Amino acid sequence: MTAKKGDVILKQIYPKVSNKIKNNQAKYKQCLARFVDKRSTELYDIAPCDRIYFGIEDLEDYYKSTGINEKEVESALANTYYADIGNFNPRAAKDPFTIAQLCVIRYYFLQKKQKELEVSCIYLAFSGKFYPSIHHGSFPKVQPSEYRHVMEYVINNELSNKYDIKSQGSVFKAILSICNTWIKTYDDRLKSFEDEDCVYLIQQLHDRIKSFMKNIAEIYYRVYADKDKYLAYSSDNLSDDNYRIADNDSLRIERCVENTMSYINNTSVDYKLCKMASDSNVKTDEVKSIIESILNNNDNVPEIKELVRIIIAEYFVNSKTKDVRDIDFITKSITPKPNTKNTNILREKQIIEGWLCENSSAYMRRRSREATKNSYFKSVLTYFVLLIHNSNK
Repeated sequence: MTAKKGDVILKQIYPKVSNKIKNNQAKYKQCLARFVDKRSTELYDIAPCDRIYFGIEDLEDYYKSTGINEKEVESALANTYYADIGNFNPRAAKDPFTIAQLCVIRYYFLQKKQKELEVSCIYLAFSGKFYPSIHHGSFPKVQPSEYRHVMEYVINNELSNKYDIKSQGSVFKAILSICNTWIKTYDDRLKSFEDEDCVYLIQQLHDRIKSFMKNIAEIYYRVYADKDKYLAYSSDNLSDDNYRIADNDSLRIERCVENTMSYINNTSVDYKLCKMASDSNVKTDEVKSIIESILNNNDNVPEIKELVRIIIAEYFVNSKTKDVRDIDFITKSITPKPNTKNTNILREKQIIEGWLCENSSAYMRRRSREATKNSYFKSVLTYFVLLIHNSNK
């Protein structure tokens, strides 16, 4: 059947997607469960302190689990009325995953399966074109050791229950509330599902999440500018699952971070450190190539600084000497921490794995073997730990 210009998604894409979901529901639900489980700490945080990235692995898992053909969706989208509009907004309307998942949402909406509908909405809301990019827009240069502290102060002291993050108690529940309102408000658009309806639905979900983030950000930056307010809130809390760095330690951490960033900016990749960071699975030259790709991309600077700060802050919390020049710093920082629920360690892993996906085709080919995947991760982590150690001597 030839689709009209205004019903391409309804006629060309929805039937194929709904059929795939109908026949692969168990695998699809397992895919969603994996996504949530990997990010449970960040999703159920009381504050939006993490980007909660949606990466290549997630896309691969999605298409493999559902059986949806990305190329077929992409090809059909070329027939929409907006396909040839260069600066068309929302840009996500041209994204095959976004359109496919919107079709999945419609399928469960028509089936009146509320639980499946909600988790499918959540999956779309936290995908790459929505929550992570919106979070980056509101908080482009987050400073973890101080950022979480200010954010916690904002949530606990500045927000009323009119804010979803406050009334719902977690990022996950706040976004779920937004999604439920979105579905109820535009249920007629889901039924009609013309191309214009799909574009409108995408834009509205994006706008609602953006408004949620913007409202928090406005108060965050106001509080951040008034250091006397939130510094008075500071204290050492060294429990296993939650801690804050005391003011004097924060200053020492920042000095170490700045020393490291200055060293990075004024030196080339150290081959000796690459050799120390390599192993039988990842050779020295490959480590060097990966590190060079990371450091030579200016877009990575905020995440480099974030990773350096996390590594140092974690050591400070668990060390008596709090001196990154000690060998103990290297030993403890590169020691594997499997099954941790520590949000900082999970973020550390997220940053490094993101870099590996972007900068190493060999990693993408070889990561199915767990030992090899771990070697790549440890090599990058070790290089940065050694870099911090050397930069602060």
